[in-house]
Amino acid sequence: MGERGGMALHWKILIGLVLGVVTGAVINVSWDTYTWGALGVGDPSSYRAGKDAKRAEELPERPGPAIEWLARHLDEYSPAPGVGPLDPPSNAYHGRVVDWLVRDLESDASEATDAAAARDWLRDRVGEALQILNVNETAEDEDSEVVLARITPPEDPALARDVGWLVSDLSQVRVDPATGGVVSTANSGAGLVASVPRIIANVNKLVGDLFIRILRLIAIPLVLFSLVVGASSLNDLRKLSRIGGKTIVIYLCTTAFAIFVGLVLANLIKPGTFVPEETRDRLAAMGSGEYESKVGAEKEQQARELSPWEQILDIVPQNPFEALANAQMLQVVFTALVLGIGLTLIPKQKAAPIIAIADGMTEVVIKLVQVLMLAAPYAVFALIARVVADLGLEVMGSLIVYSLVVVAGLAIMAFGVYPAVLWLFARVGYARFFKAIAPAQLVAFSSSSSAATLPVTMECAEDRLGVSEEVSSFVLPLGATVNMDGTALYQGVAAIFIAQLYGIDVTITDQLMIILTATLASIGTAAVPSAGLIMLVIVLQQLGFDQAVMAGGIAILFGVDRILDMARTVCNITGDSMVATVVASSEGELLSEAEVRRRREQGEAAGLDEHPHEGHGDEYGVDGGSVHRPVNVGTDGPDESKS
Repeated sequence: MGERGGMALHWKILIGLVLGVVTGAVINVSWDTYTWGALGVGDPSSYRAGKDAKRAEELPERPGPAIEWLARHLDEYSPAPGVGPLDPPSNAYHGRVVDWLVRDLESDASEATDAAAARDWLRDRVGEALQILNVNETAEDEDSEVVLARITPPEDPALARDVGWLVSDLSQVRVDPATGGVVSTANSGAGLVASVPRIIANVNKLVGDLFIRILRLIAIPLVLFSLVVGASSLNDLRKLSRIGGKTIVIYLCTTAFAIFVGLVLANLIKPGTFVPEETRDRLAAMGSGEYESKVGAEKEQQARELSPWEQILDIVPQNPFEALANAQMLQVVFTALVLGIGLTLIPKQKAAPIIAIADGMTEVVIKLVQVLMLAAPYAVFALIARVVADLGLEVMGSLIVYSLVVVAGLAIMAFGVYPAVLWLFARVGYARFFKAIAPAQLVAFSSSSSAATLPVTMECAEDRLGVSEEVSSFVLPLGATVNMDGTALYQGVAAIFIAQLYGIDVTITDQLMIILTATLASIGTAAVPSAGLIMLVIVLQQLGFDQAVMAGGIAILFGVDRILDMARTVCNITGDSMVATVVASSEGELLSEAEVRRRREQGEAAGLDEHPHEGHGDEYGVDGGSVHRPVNVGTDGPDESKS
């Protein structure tokens, strides 16, 4: 893959990841809503999405600096003949907060009869708002917090008109003369300077999303064609069933053990006891919106109704083309296996062309993966920078103990249990294994998706680790859907954490039920970001948690789920690679380290383009083609016997 004479691929990706983390952290700490406000952007979320600005319906976040500005502005305001209303703030986000605070004071007064009285009255109300903010900052529990509401007009009609005149220029709306509708001007001050960070953010998002989308594009054809070739080349149903049996047994055992590790850590450290009740309620309220959008009642009900028998039945697609279109990995695996087995049962001369096509397409897709990996360092930078920049540091700080328990469990599995199993059953050393799968681990960490990482995982297992295509094409696609050790461990820790948060006693019997339920639930977990939280509903339901506890507990976890999802995806694909290596070794399908090195040297010598084109159609030796794609057109004219 072009590493000769240069830096190894996994080091390039690691550098991209580290730079992404640093860049994202700097943006997270130094860039906030008031930074956008200084650039003339009062509604940052709408501006970044390229949509029209909207007035704030709820109290905007971090209102303190804006209300303090208004208090200073009122102190400096000197009513006199010819002096107009209060000037709007230069910072557009100050204006957004102030617009929300004084919105109910608006009136149609053209001038004030007593501007000094209006100023004094408003200054007192703003002072009360600041006191409320100070009380809330120093409150020891949520019950003592006071809700900050908009300022209501004074009862005296004359004073109300004067106050309305005083704040008339603080409004961030105007009436569109063409339509008569109200239009927000929160972002009207945004100019070229403000567009630069938006463009950079959009380009960064495009690079990361494009990389993941191409990986997903490649994943399904790779699974389909490579598994057809692998199953048909075995030519022995007993060998296929033996490989399948080993794979399923190892996957289930490692999943159950991962849950056990998570439960032990959660019971020993008790992360739920480190979160005070008021913090729990505040985090639940903050995450309730995301819970409704990502889980909601409909998805929760679907998760509850999903039985193990339905999961087994769902492996068989009613329409294989629909399974391919919707990227249903287990159904694609089943379809490819059935086709591969069918090819072993028909005459060789009829099966050979189909196998040759599938084999050629497998080579094409693998080559595309190698080309795509050249962009991996840049894509990893883009992906991780965005995640870290948007990470809620306040929520992360509140759930730091819980997060560390999950990460510790995942580290025990990925860097302790898996290498031990590898050494015992395959005699593969620590350094060889992790050096081989490092690119897949780094891409998994950035993408949070086992399915998107699958092409990279397969390339690493075959090209860098020495697993045969017969084994990798079966074990790894199956593992991307069935083997969710990291997700299962996470669900075990999360269940105990939520129980501790709400003071619910969980018995040994309940915890054994967690192991069983989480193992089955992990099999049905989609290989996409944050899917594990949806399947967590099944585990909590089996424990008998009521709706309020489940909704509140899962809403709390959303605040740190993205970063933990990245870590558990690494654990998932590491487990997949371990199982593929063990199965390959037991079947005599694992190359030695020297053989892998020699094969990689040959591949690097050949380069990415293994077929330098000769510039004419005859090089392919096949009939057909067109003006735009000349292949063996010939010079003798058309064959009239075919007409």
